[in-house]
Amino acid sequence: MSTIVNNDNSDRRNVDTNTSRNSRLKFLDDLSGYKVHHDDVDPSGYTVKLQSGESIGEVEGLLADTTAKVVRYVEVELDEEVIGRHDRGLYEADERHALIPVGLIHIDRENRNVILSGVAYDHLVDYPRFRKQHGYTTRYEVDTNDYLAGFHEYGNTYNRDRFSTDTHREADMLDEEFYTSDFYTTRATRPTSL
Repeated sequence: MSTIVNNDNSDRRNVDTNTSRNSRLKFLDDLSGYKVHHDDVDPSGYTVKLQSGESIGEVEGLLADTTAKVVRYVEVELDEEVIGRHDRGLYEADERHALIPVGLIHIDRENRNVILSGVAYDHLVDYPRFRKQHGYTTRYEVDTNDYLAGFHEYGNTYNRDRFSTDTHREADMLDEEFYTSDFYTTRATRPTSL
């Protein structure tokens, strides 16, 4: 993924803090003057596929860490087929957005695809989702990492004992150590810069 750059050195637009409790993270579209670095790819609008080739949705946006100046998550709008498979009533139809840590994706620029690694179709049924209009929270981030740690090969790089606490779930930001697991940086994927 890419770093982000501030094109015009202007201040960020005011973003409603009720929609993003982690004060380090903002949707790139909500940041005035920021964009994906010219050496990197902005996968917004790309189709999201599993390694099996199944399409599961589309990249709707990028969630950037304004402190580290990197993209931490791709926001995926899940396809109706994925939404419809959940049969326990935990999610409603408008809860179709999921944040995927950047260490789990590979960008196929030529075919305009984002390939999600280590996640099967059945994992998406219970993958933590959120209503876009309500935003996300540090609770959402911790719950997502906890969920992924239960099955993903990178799970052993996430310090669940430290971060899976009410203190971190209720914090207004997570510290840099939270983002050191392979969910966010792997040998195969360089973080997207701002």
